[in-house]
Amino acid sequence: MKKIIKIAFALFLVAGVSMNAQNALKSGSVTYSMTMPGASEEMAAMGESTITINFNEKIQATDMSMMGGMMLMKTIVPVGNEKDSKMTVEVMGMKYEITDAGAEATKNNNGLSNLENAKDIVYDKKDTKEIVGFKCYKATVTMNDGSTSVFYITEAIAPQVQKADAKVKLTGYPLEMTVKTAQGDMNMKAIKFSKEVSADAFKVGEGFTKVTMEEFQKQMGGM
Repeated sequence: MKKIIKIAFALFLVAGVSMNAQNALKSGSVTYSMTMPGASEEMAAMGESTITINFNEKIQATDMSMMGGMMLMKTIVPVGNEKDSKMTVEVMGMKYEITDAGAEATKNNNGLSNLENAKDIVYDKKDTKEIVGFKCYKATVTMNDGSTSVFYITEAIAPQVQKADAKVKLTGYPLEMTVKTAQGDMNMKAIKFSKEVSADAFKVGEGFTKVTMEEFQKQMGGM
């Protein structure tokens, strides 16, 4: 279980942070299906995974469901203010709120959100597909370590929030992405888009025990 939790956190940070975006609309919600072709035995044990990004102009919430809903993870991130982030985890009937989530988010930011580790982007507007009603085209991102990530982006939704000094920037919002991770290729594809989003999406629910990340990891180490 401890290894599965560790993998889940790694993927959640990739998925959630990389989709940190501000839509041209005032609010909205995108739900993605996440798959990992050729997944390890640990990944296969997680079963089907879905990720939902809820956002408005000031805040974003990322929800991930894994292991058939047995593991639920959520982050709430004020746009441009990661230090005030909140994170909750529900696993095996237990509910935790990570009190130092902001520090963890900053420490574990892998650079996908602002493409800090990217050195080049090549666009192919002839390679298109329609995803949840939006026309998308291909963007291939080459990272500093030589690995590549493939995005299908739409210009109908405003680009990701990216640092002003980023060397390269996406020109649209990704509705499909294939990213190389330590666990293998991760594919995320949007399966639903809605202009409506509940205000509760940006709140921490009730019944969560507050713990630090270190305390949480120790709890999971005993499982």
